Amino acid sequence: MRNTLLENAFKFAHEGIVITDEHHKIVDINDAIQQITGYSRSDLIGSDPQILSAESQNKILNQTVWQSLQRNGFWHGEVSNKRKDGSHYVARLSVKRVNALGKVFYLGHLSDITADRKYRAILSDLVLNRNSHQILNKNRLENEFRRMSMIADNQNEKLVVAFMDLDEFKTINDIHGKAAADNLLDQVPARVRSVLSETDSIVRYGGDEFVLIIGGMKNHAAATEIIQKVLTAIGHPFVFNDVPMMVTASVGYTLYPEDSGSLDTLIRHADQSMYKAKLDGKSTVIAYDPGEEVQITERNQQLREIATAINEDQFVLFFQPKVTLSTGNIFGFEALIRWQHPQKGLLMPDKFIDQVYDTELEVSLGQWVICRALKQLAEWQQAGHNYQLSINLTAYHLSTSDFIDWLQQQIKRYPDLDTRRFQIEILESNRLSDLSLISNVVEFCKSEFGITTALDDFGTGYSSLTHIRVLPVDVVKVDQTFVRRMLTEPEDCKIVEGVIALAQSFNIQVIAEGVESIAHGEVLLAMGCNQAQGYALAKPLPGEQIKNFLANYEPFTQWCAQSDLLKNHKQARLSLFYFYLKHWMHQLQESLFAEPEIKTEWPITQIADSHCGIWLEKASYHHYFDNETIAKITQYHHYIFQSGNDLLASYLAGDVHASRAGYQAQVNTFESVLAELNSLIKRMTD
Repeated sequence: MRNTLLENAFKFAHEGIVITDEHHKIVDINDAIQQITGYSRSDLIGSDPQILSAESQNKILNQTVWQSLQRNGFWHGEVSNKRKDGSHYVARLSVKRVNALGKVFYLGHLSDITADRKYRAILSDLVLNRNSHQILNKNRLENEFRRMSMIADNQNEKLVVAFMDLDEFKTINDIHGKAAADNLLDQVPARVRSVLSETDSIVRYGGDEFVLIIGGMKNHAAATEIIQKVLTAIGHPFVFNDVPMMVTASVGYTLYPEDSGSLDTLIRHADQSMYKAKLDGKSTVIAYDPGEEVQITERNQQLREIATAINEDQFVLFFQPKVTLSTGNIFGFEALIRWQHPQKGLLMPDKFIDQVYDTELEVSLGQWVICRALKQLAEWQQAGHNYQLSINLTAYHLSTSDFIDWLQQQIKRYPDLDTRRFQIEILESNRLSDLSLISNVVEFCKSEFGITTALDDFGTGYSSLTHIRVLPVDVVKVDQTFVRRMLTEPEDCKIVEGVIALAQSFNIQVIAEGVESIAHGEVLLAMGCNQAQGYALAKPLPGEQIKNFLANYEPFTQWCAQSDLLKNHKQARLSLFYFYLKHWMHQLQESLFAEPEIKTEWPITQIADSHCGIWLEKASYHHYFDNETIAKITQYHHYIFQSGNDLLASYLAGDVHASRAGYQAQVNTFESVLAELNSLIKRMTD
C-alpha cells in the first residue's frame, strides 16, 4: 500500500519531479514535468537535464550546482529554463543526492514561478510607482535649483550641486536583507538634512544615489567642509530592528555659477566626479574640474585609437621568463602586452592600459591577449616545449557573463592543446568585489581545463588576506615594488617574508617579481621562495628572441648552490642573516669607492634598524638557535658593523683616502667573518 501511495504522490504532484542517475541522465519524470516543459516522457528519458535549461543559463551556475551536490548533497535556487516550444520560464529548483539500491541518484523538484515573478514586478511598480516617483523627483530638483540659483545670483554666492552614492550598498542588502536596506535608504535624507540648513535640498535620484543642492557657499573649501560633514553623518550606524548597519558614501560636486550649464549638465558633472571619488578609495569627496571636459575628449580619442589598434593588430606580446631558483630551470613565461604604435613606436602598458579600464575595450584587449597567448602556447607544444604561459586579466573581465563560454570557444580551436600549462594572473585585485563569482570562475577554469590561477601584485591591497583565503588560487606573486627594495628597505623585506610565509601556510605556490640581482635570489631562497622573474634573469623579450635567449641561458650557480636551504630550516634562517650581512658589506664598499657624481644606496648605520639587527632580535625572541650560537653571530655582526661605521664616518669627514685604505686593510678580516658564518651554516641541522 505504501508503494502505491508513493507512486500516486509522484505521479500526481503539482511540482515537476525529475530523477537522474549518477551519470546525469534522466531515468524518470512525473506528469507535471511534461506539463511545465512541453517535453514528452520519450523526449526526456535518457537525456541530460541540461535540455531543460535556457541557452543563456550561466555555465558557472551549472558547475556550482553540481559542486554543491558533491560537497553537500543538496542545492536549492532559481534557474532560467526553456520549454520545448522555445519559450522561457523561471523555475524554483531543489536537487538532492539520494543513495538507493546501492547507486547514486539525484532527485529534482521543479516549480514554474514565472507568473509569480511577473505579479511581483507589477505589484512592485504599483507600490513604488517608480516612473512617477522619478518624474516627481526631477521636477522637484528643477524647482529647487531654479529657486536656489536665483538666490545665489542675487547674493553673489555659489551653489553646490552634489551627487552622492552609497559605497558597496549591495553588501547591506546581501547581509541584512531588502527590508533593512530599504529602511536605511529611507533614513538617509533625514540624516543628511541634520547637517544642512533648512533651505538646502536632498532628493533620492534612484537606487542608492542622491542629489544634494546646497546654498550659501563662498568657495570650494566651504563646499568640501559641508560635504565632509555629510559623509561623517552617513558614517554613523543606521539602526533597523535594533541591528546597526554601517555604510559610507562617495560624493562628487560642482559649483554653480562657475559651472554654468543646465541642471542636467551639473548633475552629470557631479556624477563624473563621484565616480572619480569611488576610484580614489571611496568615502571621499571630489570636486568637478572644468578641464575634465578636455580630458574626457582626449580619453575618447585615445579609446578610439586603442580600438583601431586592436582591429589592426598593432599590439604585440613580449615574454618574460620564470625560473626555479634552486635548479635554474626556466619553467615558463609571462606574456606582457606592448603597443607597436605606428607613429609613437613601442609603447609600454602604462601609456594605454589605464584608459581601457571600465570600458568595453577592457574585455576586448583581454580577449586579444588570450587569443595570441593560446596560439603561442599551441606553437610551443607542437615544437615539443612544455613551458607554462601566464597572461594578465582584470577581475572585471573575469566577471563578465560570457567569459567562460567565450574562453571555451577559443580553446576548441586547439584540440591538442594542454591547457594545464596555461595560467591566468588576476590583475587589479583591489577591484575584486564579487569574490563568490570570481571564485566560481577560477574553480570552473581549473576543473574544466586545468587552467591555474595566480593573484598578481600580492601584498599591495588591504584585502589581500581575504582574497587568498576565499579564492581557490594556485599561486601568489609578490609585488615587484617590495622585492626590488627588500635589500635596502627592512620594512619591504618584512612584507616579502610575510607574504611568502602566508602563502606557504595556505599551501599556495609563491613567485617573486622584480628580482634584479643575484642577492635578491639568494635572500628569496633563504625565505623559502623558489620561483622568480625579473631583470636579473631577463627583461621581457619579443617572441622571436626567446629561442636565442634559451640557447645562451646559463643558470646562476649562486642560486643553485643554495638548493639545500629549502630542506633545512636552520640553515635557511642563518643563511638569511649571512646574505643580509654580505649585502650590507657590498653597500659599504660601493659607498666608499664610488665616484662622487655616482649616487649609491648608503648602508643603514643604525644597528637596530638594519636587516641584521632586526634578524638578531627576532632570532633571540623565538630561540631559533642556542645562546652560544646567537652570541657568536652577534659578535660577528657588531664587529663588522662597528668597523664599517667607523670607515663611513671617516669618509663623511672628508678623509676619503683614509677610509678606502682602511677598508682595504680590513677586507680580509671581513671575508674571514663571512667564511666563519658560512662554515657555521653548513654545520646546522634541523
